[in-house]
Amino acid sequence: MRFALLAAVAALCFGTGCGSRTPSHAAPPAALAAFPATRWVPANPTYLVASPTVKEAQRSLRDVIDSVGMLGGVEIAEVSRGLSQLLAVDPLSTEALAAMGVDVDGGLAMFSEDVSPTFVLRLSAPEQIQAFFDRQRERGMVTQSVVVDGVEVFTAQLLANVRVSWAIADDWLWVHFALPFGHDGGTTWFANSRRPQGAGWAADWQWAQGAAKSTAPALTGFIDAHDLIASLSSKIPEVIACARLVEPVGRVAISIEGDGSRVSGRLAFDLGPAAASVTAGLLPVPEGFAAAAAQAPLAAQWNLDLLVVRAWLQPCLHAIDEDLGRLDRFGVRSGRAVLQAFDPDDKSGAGAVVLDLAHQKFFASQLDELPMRSTLERRRTFGPHAGHSISIPFVATLDYVLTDKLAMAAVGDGLLAKVVGSGKTEPGPVASIDILPPAMSVEAWRTLLGALDRRDADVIVERLLRWREGHIAVTIEGTSLLVAATGVRR
Repeated sequence: MRFALLAAVAALCFGTGCGSRTPSHAAPPAALAAFPATRWVPANPTYLVASPTVKEAQRSLRDVIDSVGMLGGVEIAEVSRGLSQLLAVDPLSTEALAAMGVDVDGGLAMFSEDVSPTFVLRLSAPEQIQAFFDRQRERGMVTQSVVVDGVEVFTAQLLANVRVSWAIADDWLWVHFALPFGHDGGTTWFANSRRPQGAGWAADWQWAQGAAKSTAPALTGFIDAHDLIASLSSKIPEVIACARLVEPVGRVAISIEGDGSRVSGRLAFDLGPAAASVTAGLLPVPEGFAAAAAQAPLAAQWNLDLLVVRAWLQPCLHAIDEDLGRLDRFGVRSGRAVLQAFDPDDKSGAGAVVLDLAHQKFFASQLDELPMRSTLERRRTFGPHAGHSISIPFVATLDYVLTDKLAMAAVGDGLLAKVVGSGKTEPGPVASIDILPPAMSVEAWRTLLGALDRRDADVIVERLLRWREGHIAVTIEGTSLLVAATGVRR
């Protein structure tokens, strides 16, 4: 998404002149007709993301900023103002781009043959964007140019260690960012795009479309993980140890779609046979947890054994001098939590936590710290599990189960018994987060976020309550690890 935003910036601010008119490349295959900019994709890209129209790409970017930016306290209006101050135009504005001469109903593509991205988009009025580029020169932009295949390719210094190059031909605009950790191929990026030698990426594209499970994604594409990591590793040696962690990932599919009220995104990591090892590392979920989490304001799960994750991460952690051994103190292997209700005025609520453990030492020591525990505690049974209830005067009753393999606790009448059910378990996702903002009051959300030491809690709550629901799920489907996110605005 960040690359797509940079493409819009560069297309508006760092171009000049129109190249010579030469016959355009042949029309794309029928399967790619909805993505016209893919006609300029070179034979073997390391990644490719395309959109049927610039408008749809903009909408997707705004949706991503609106949803992801909420947690970081970033808003679309703030991003637009910053870009406008920097560039004298808002690249997230459809009207602004159209006024610059960009065909907002034309296609857009982003791709690379190593790491550095190239963007291609169609123009409706090259003379209008030419006038804008001329104004940039008047403001001090310094350019150099060479002729490639009869087309003038311009270059300017964008940042201290980043150059941007562009060219215009046949009413299409090419923009290329030469990143410091990319391979400096001069103008080969344009030559290979201007005259593609086949489409070796067609199979990856078709796989990505199937993985997207969408008939009309606003942004879609793929990453050749092996080639991309190889390109990064050759420039950034520190990446090598961490790169080995993702060797099983052959390719990644990307898709984003939305209609203004609903936005969804999907990443599919093709793991091949390694998907089975992820499935084997999943710990099951109590049979009643899904029902307890349904329609709850907040619910979260992490079901992949952390002992397996730590062993997998160890080569990378060693390279960056990190150690997760301190997690052994807690003994947690996986966990689920649900918040059903919370009233900050009378300090009441309902919720449950279920943890798989390697040992109970830490949580047993915490229970030992409770004053008058022997007086307040009563034995109880929850399904097949022997447990206890602790009635804390004027506060709440805590039900819990603690063994060397399991820790469960709940506040709320009969909630722990409902989560446990008969004691059976069922498969769950690798991880998930579900949130229903309207299901809890503004003050409750503010108090909850404040307890997490979020000083910007008021801002986050205000933006959070613009949404009706949000869901993120990480699952295994066939040989793919899927990350799916959905949000619905109020």
